[in-house]
Amino acid sequence: MDYLLKKGETVSVTAGPESCSLRMDQGSVWLTRYDDPRDYILKLGETFAVSTPGAVVIEALEDTAIALEYACTGRPARTTIQIGLCLPSSIVMERN
Repeated sequence: MDYLLKKGETVSVTAGPESCSLRMDQGSVWLTRYDDPRDYILKLGETFAVSTPGAVVIEALEDTAIALEYACTGRPARTTIQIGLCLPSSIVMERN
C-alpha cells in the first residue's frame, strides 16, 4: 500500500503476522516502534523491516511518500493504520 503524508502528519502501523517492509519513495520520516528504545530517521530510497509485533509510529518530516509491502513477496502489506493529521502552525489554540 502506498501512502502520502504531509509534513507533520503521523501514521501508526500495526503489521499482521507476516513481516513487512516500509520503503521510502519520497521525503523523510521519523520512526519509532513498540518495545524498541531507538528512534530511526528514514530518507529517500531507504527501507525498514517491520518483523516484530507491535505498533510502528511514523511522522513525516517533510511531504513524504511511503510504501508498505510484505517482505518476502513485494505485495502490498495488510496492516492496521491510524492516521493523525497535523494542524497548520498558523493556528494557535488558547485556553482560558
